Formats: sequence, structure tokens, C-alpha cells
Amino acid sequence: MMPDKKYFVLFPLLLLLFYNCGNNSAAKQTGTNDTNITIAMFGDQGTTDNSKKVLQMVKSEGAELLIINGDFDYKNDPKAWQQMNETILGKNFPIVAVAGNHDMPSWQEYQTIVAQWEKHPGLSCRGIPGVETTCVYKGITIVSTTPGLFNDMNHTQYIDNALFGKTGWKICSWHKNMAAMQTGGKGDATGWGVYEACRKNGALITTGHEHAYARTFLLSDIEHQTIADFNQSDMTIEKGKTVVVLSGLGGISSRPLIHDGAWWANKQNDNTGATAGAFFCTFRIAGHPEVAECYFKDIYKGILDRFTLRLSQ
Repeated sequence: MMPDKKYFVLFPLLLLLFYNCGNNSAAKQTGTNDTNITIAMFGDQGTTDNSKKVLQMVKSEGAELLIINGDFDYKNDPKAWQQMNETILGKNFPIVAVAGNHDMPSWQEYQTIVAQWEKHPGLSCRGIPGVETTCVYKGITIVSTTPGLFNDMNHTQYIDNALFGKTGWKICSWHKNMAAMQTGGKGDATGWGVYEACRKNGALITTGHEHAYARTFLLSDIEHQTIADFNQSDMTIEKGKTVVVLSGLGGISSRPLIHDGAWWANKQNDNTGATAGAFFCTFRIAGHPEVAECYFKDIYKGILDRFTLRLSQ
């Protein structure tokens, strides 16, 4: 006797259900599913119309975390700054922010906001909010420090300790720079120790302070601007080699090119017509090898720099 027709319909469905459940269980156990995490990074924000457009772009680009590299609103108005960010991004949007020189007069009030943001359930943070903090977001380690501002602290040692033994994607974030690591008229402010500590530990470096965007080639010595690879579009970060990104076009203004160097793979500033924008990296934190697709996008001119980062543990 032939089986009932309904079994011919139900049996494939049961097989499909069993297959999906098994795959989902295996993925949870092995962590093999690719997960794409987009992080936006900029400093020198302000509360201008351009500042708001940058935040709107952060949201529209699908970023799920924002790193602000200092100089928040330039008006010593922490509440207005907080309200702008939370109104556009949403009150539950995770933000990691580090102090800039323009934030010092009202730092206590700013720090209260930064500390509150660090309590986001998706973030695991420890340290002094906005001064020396290590946050982990979905496996990505973000070390924020304040060289050139809180100089009674050993920021180089803090970075070494925070990154010791860490695997996966790592980001170093601070505000000020050394003169060679910016394209405007800024002088030496941080010392080379913080840069080299991040490089030795294989961490991507992002700063602000100068109102421009610039991105180095892969460097094996940041103090002496030694280029390890002249490939502009595909680079591998590892212990001893990294990329430095100046992302200071958060919205307050754009400045002209003054200080240039052969170590820059891309420069965007007032000379090139860049106005305001954010640096984005979409990290694939699962799969081998781990890859990040990074780009700088201007609110008016679109994408002005794009490159691939690979991670070698």
C-alpha cells in the first residue's frame, strides 16, 4: 500500500527543520557565523548643521557604535551636546568618547555623560571614563586615552597593559597628535610612546584634533614614519605594523593642508573640498582571515577613501 500523500509533503519539511536547527546549534557552539560590525569614528564634532548631518550619516550607514575622539561641542554645553547625539542616534545608541582639549573647562559634566554611555549593555568598559578606558564591543577592544591632556598618567603603560594578550580587532583612540601624524599646523603633543604601544600590539589608531582626514600607509615604525607596505588599498595589521587614521572632520570645520608627508596614503581637507564626515570600518569578526572594509565618507562629496584591512594575530 502506498503511503499517504501528506507524508510526502511533511517529510521534506521535517528534514529542513532538523537541518536548520542543527546548523544553528553548531553555529552557536563554534562561532562560525560571519558577523559584520560597523563602527564610526571622528573627533572635533561641534553642534553645527554639519555636525548633525554627520550623525545622521552615521545612522544611515548602519553603524552600531560611535567613537568620538575629543572636542565635543566647543561651547562648554554638555547637555546640548548630549541631547544632539541622543536625539539623532537614539538614547540607546552605544558611544565611546574620549576627552579633547576644548572639553576641559566643563570636563566634570562631560565625564558624567561619557560614563553613562559606557554603561550601555552592549559595552563592557573599565577604567576612568573619557580619560583612560578599555571597552569591549562584540569582541572588538577599544582603548581610549588622553595623552597631551592628563599628563600625570602613564598612557603608554596603560595601553600596553590594556592590550596585553588581547586577540581580535583592537582600536586605539585619543584626541591630540604628534606633528607628523596630522596635516595641519599642530605641534607635537602626545609623545611617540602611545603610537608605538598600539603599533606593537597590532591596534588600529584613530585620533582627532586637526580638522582634516588622513590615513597612513601600513607603518612598521610610526615615530620615523617607516612604511612597511606601499599597497594603498589592502593592508594587514599585525603586531608591529598598523595604520594611523586622523579623523577630525566631525562637523565643526575643515582646515587646509599645511604639513604633508610621503607616509600618507590619503588626505582629505579644505584643499580637497572635504567639509565634514566620518571614518567607518565594517569589521568581520568571524571567519578566517578576519577582514575590515574601511572608508571615509564626506556628507556632501560621498566616499573619498576606501581600503581593506586584514588582521594577522
